[in-house]
Amino acid sequence: MKIEDIMTSEVQCCSINSSLDEIASQMWQANCGAIPVVDEESRPIGMITDRDIAMSCTLNHKAPWELTAATVIGNREIYICAKDDDVDIGLSVMKDRKVRRIPVTDSDGFLVGMMSIDDIVARSNKGKLLAKEIPYDVAMSTLKAVAFHH
Repeated sequence: MKIEDIMTSEVQCCSINSSLDEIASQMWQANCGAIPVVDEESRPIGMITDRDIAMSCTLNHKAPWELTAATVIGNREIYICAKDDDVDIGLSVMKDRKVRRIPVTDSDGFLVGMMSIDDIVARSNKGKLLAKEIPYDVAMSTLKAVAFHH
């Protein structure tokens, strides 16, 4: 199964110059907890979570409208998968890097979706697997890896 089979295609994104209050509003409207930061060509260059926003404001003693995505992403590495990658590759990245969400790109590196732990768990099944389903034990081991406090 390919990542494109389970990823979410409608993805919110922001630019490096987006203010944290704009990003938080996007998260609220889209009911999501993370948004990829993209360059001018829509290539992912970072990720911002709701926790990142709260911690950045607190640690910088500033309001969210005073800070931008650049404040949050700094030099942090971003983990990306391609839509044509096997789901197992995405699961390995999530487990190894302890991340719950991964931006998904096309062959040119443009953002086309997100794969989240929610997508994995929602498509897990204990019984006989149907198309686009993930074995329950694989989903749970991934969830356990990313949920473990680090």
